[in-house]
Amino acid sequence: MRNDGQVFSVTDTVWGLIGAKGLDSPELTVYTQKAAIGDGDLVTGWRVGARDIEFELKAKSPALNDVLRRAATSYFRSCSTYDVYVYRYGNTRYAPACYLEGFDIPTEKLTIPITLKLELLCPEGYFLSADSFSKNIAGIIGRAGWPYMAQDTYGRIIGTYSFATTVYLDNDGDAEAYCRAVFTARDDVTNPKLIAGNGYVRILGTMSAGDVLIIDGRTKAVTMNGVNISNQLDKASDFSGITFAIGTNSVGFNADIGSNVLDVYIYYNKRYIGA
Repeated sequence: MRNDGQVFSVTDTVWGLIGAKGLDSPELTVYTQKAAIGDGDLVTGWRVGARDIEFELKAKSPALNDVLRRAATSYFRSCSTYDVYVYRYGNTRYAPACYLEGFDIPTEKLTIPITLKLELLCPEGYFLSADSFSKNIAGIIGRAGWPYMAQDTYGRIIGTYSFATTVYLDNDGDAEAYCRAVFTARDDVTNPKLIAGNGYVRILGTMSAGDVLIIDGRTKAVTMNGVNISNQLDKASDFSGITFAIGTNSVGFNADIGSNVLDVYIYYNKRYIGA
């Protein structure tokens, strides 16, 4: 999918996939230094770098050659980025914001279906889960409707919280995952706080109705209505818990005043070595 929302699909209808490279070939680097005493080296770090992926497609019919050639040449641009979605073994994973590095449609006989060769650079290095959780952990599920009847001797349940104040989320990917929390105030909220792991990120200030606070675990950025407000962070704030380790992680929210008038959406994508 191109960054303007336009989609190029390979579903074995007009284009067929005849080859792919790089889907299970991460760019791994291990850093070492010579040991001062004794044999061997010391490992000082490791990382997953950007990877190249390649696809080779073939038209299903030579009658479609001209139409498909024109569609492909107009879709792929060097100035655009592409989210590459791969469906395999019942799962969908994607590589975000990839750049076009190679594009080739060899000229052959008109009676032969054309082929298209694509090369893309994937800066993320990992493939991400298509599901990003994307749930409001402060949401309330309505439990009453009209007409409503109840006996006076019993309590009335008007609504229940979708989740507990603290939610436990599993990361069964191949690497740590980054949490992104979006707070939206429905009324005044004082000192909103995201609690993750053994730490928290707390903003010292007031949110008014309609204000949107975003806490990004990957960039360590905090914005209010699109404006950086890192200067309003509680000095004890710790972003380490917002990076979800492999396994079970906890995340929750609170505020000194107004936690009941917050919507708090949590987003995170699991990261995988292969597609």
